[in-house]
This record gives sequence, C-alpha cells and structure tokens, in this order.
Amino acid sequence: MKRILLPFVSALIASNIFAAPISFDEAKRARGGVPMYDVVTLSKYLDQHMGERIAVLCHSRGKDIHHLKPNWYESSVWQPDPEKKGKFANVRVMIAKKDLDAFKSMPTAASGDAIILHGRVEHDVEAHFSFLRLVSRNALL
Repeated sequence: MKRILLPFVSALIASNIFAAPISFDEAKRARGGVPMYDVVTLSKYLDQHMGERIAVLCHSRGKDIHHLKPNWYESSVWQPDPEKKGKFANVRVMIAKKDLDAFKSMPTAASGDAIILHGRVEHDVEAHFSFLRLVSRNALL
C-alpha cells in the first residue's frame, strides 16, 4: 500500500495541488502585465472582467463608507465622465479593514491628480452586486 500511495502523494505535492491560495500582495509587485482601465470604461464593462486582477485610474473616492461585513467596507471610486459634462462615473469597491485608513486618505473631491488602484473584480452573490476588491494603491500620476 505504501508503494502505491508514496508516488501519488509525491506527485500531488510536486504539482502544488495542496498549495496555499495565491496571495495578492500587489504592493510588493510591479504592475507588469496587469491591464489598466479608467473608471468610465470599467463602470460599463465591470462584469466582463470577473475574477481578473486589474488597475483602475480614478480621481477621487466616494464620501460614504459602509461597514457591510465584519472585516470589509464598501465605498466607490469616481472619475469625471468626459462624454457627459458635469457628470461622474463610479465603480463600487470593497476595502479590507486593515486598509481602510489608506483608503480614507484619498481625496473625496475630484482633483487633477489621477490615482492608480489595483484590485480584483468579484461578485457578491448574497447582495447581488459586482465590485472591485482593492489590494493596493500606487502613487499619484
């Protein structure tokens, strides 16, 4: 029995089937290979990017921050819509409790500075909405 199980277990370990889930520690990674979208474009096609890691170019965050789950907060990021004068486009985001202070440091009023946020597009089945789960923030452009 040991002769049969040992090669099988070795093959499973070598193929990383039992490996820990991938950590999205974007703060330590370069942007290489991650597609970047502006909020106007992403708000129209958010569901098409489900499960993808992306970068988002925005200008401000929403003023309202809601505590939806024990360790998660919900808000939004905004950008002026060039097609509609005086209007804005937004994308809903989820922020981990540990990253809330960094998110609050973003401006709530649209400024000339663009901010790059990295995240993963996900869907909350219980609440029936898609969102960007933020994982890091780059410097202002």
